[in-house]
Amino acid sequence: MKLRNKLFIQHTITIIMLLAAMYVVVNYTLSKSMIERDTQTLSQYYDLHRIEALKIVNDKKISIEQLFSGTYAPLIASHLAANSNFQVQLFDPEGTIIGDSGNREDLVKRSDIDAALAGQTATVITEGENSKMLIYASPFLYEGKIVGGFRYLLDLNKHEETLSAMRTWFIGVALGCLLVALLASYSFSFFIMQPLHALQQALKLVTVGDFSRKITVRSQDEVRELADDFNQMSEALQEHIELLHYEQSKQKKFYDNVTHELKTPLTSIIGFSDLIDKMEHIDDIRTCNVYIRKESTRLLQMVEELLQTSLKGDEAWRVQLERTDLAAILTDSLRILEPTLHKSAITTAVQVVPCEVYMDPKRTQQVLFNVIENAIKHSDCTQLNVRLEQQEYHCLVRITDNGKGMDEEETRTLFHPSAEKAERPVSAHSHGLGLLLCKQLMELQGGDITVHSREGSGTEVILSFQMEPVRPQSLLQN
Repeated sequence: MKLRNKLFIQHTITIIMLLAAMYVVVNYTLSKSMIERDTQTLSQYYDLHRIEALKIVNDKKISIEQLFSGTYAPLIASHLAANSNFQVQLFDPEGTIIGDSGNREDLVKRSDIDAALAGQTATVITEGENSKMLIYASPFLYEGKIVGGFRYLLDLNKHEETLSAMRTWFIGVALGCLLVALLASYSFSFFIMQPLHALQQALKLVTVGDFSRKITVRSQDEVRELADDFNQMSEALQEHIELLHYEQSKQKKFYDNVTHELKTPLTSIIGFSDLIDKMEHIDDIRTCNVYIRKESTRLLQMVEELLQTSLKGDEAWRVQLERTDLAAILTDSLRILEPTLHKSAITTAVQVVPCEVYMDPKRTQQVLFNVIENAIKHSDCTQLNVRLEQQEYHCLVRITDNGKGMDEEETRTLFHPSAEKAERPVSAHSHGLGLLLCKQLMELQGGDITVHSREGSGTEVILSFQMEPVRPQSLLQN
């Protein structure tokens, strides 16, 4: 059974019990009040009748014995009952009814008369077949002794009619109140259950990872506190899940970037190793060994840097700027990539002039490797022209190939994150990370990278370096 139905049934039972208790209390109180009022009224009548009877005796119209005799008692009873709504009886010291304004044979002998002759006022309620009577009996004292008594009989049928009408009205009003109370209870339970129902629906969404649902409660009560606590919990869960996704994404991108950069020295080492088998002169072999050792050292430094980064939890690319001859870095980079270029049947034309700029040599070489490897792998070129030229405040490295080029849309999104690019197959040779990383590293050094390309007309990549010192920066890998 639903909570709303339970609340409704509980309220219904409670209201019915309260109305039943009110009915019993009101009925009992009203009946008792009416009896007490009638008894008080009969008592007042007795005081008046006693005075009137004593006046008759004192006026010596009749004696006290004649007052309670069979001769005068019926007349006095009728006289006293005139203009009243109750029956008057007189009884003698033996308890015999000697005067009666009415005819109640079934009430000739009652215990109330015995109580009155014993000196007490007695009130009795009797019920017959078709009637209910209130009997009030009181002793009549004369000169210190009981000489008889007065007895009053009041018909309670009118009282019963009044009580019956009251009960009818009470039941009608109670049913109306019950109906209103039940409607109010139903509305109140709906008002209470509405935010709870909203909470239930929101919890179902939470189970499937949707934390967008918020519960609004305007009442200032525990339900409002529950709704606020749920909203806070939902926001906290959403923040923690977003942070978890952020950390996972950051770790993945860090892993992707590092593995991408580890490929370059490994490729060079493999290329020079292949060349050694084809060389006969010892000087050429030694030169290859120098580059193998150099690239191995660079690979080891990258691994050590990765380990330090993992231990410190510092996942950032940092640059250390120094004034360096860009021509030497460019020449050395082309020499390291020579086996790969030779294997791909790509000829190179190099034009360099000495040009000192502020840069990080390792990061610059990393950028050059990425750019030239992209040309080797993706442009289908046979000729690669590399030119270093000096301008007023910059040194520019222009790397031009005669490959297939790119259309305008592909060129425009070249430096966008992979998630924002049109879907394209990702192979073992390409992960879509190199150029974005190149742009970030160039900007960290105060430089820039631009790409110009036309479909079918080759591609030109321009690297710009500052000749004036710039403030070094760091970039989080994600």
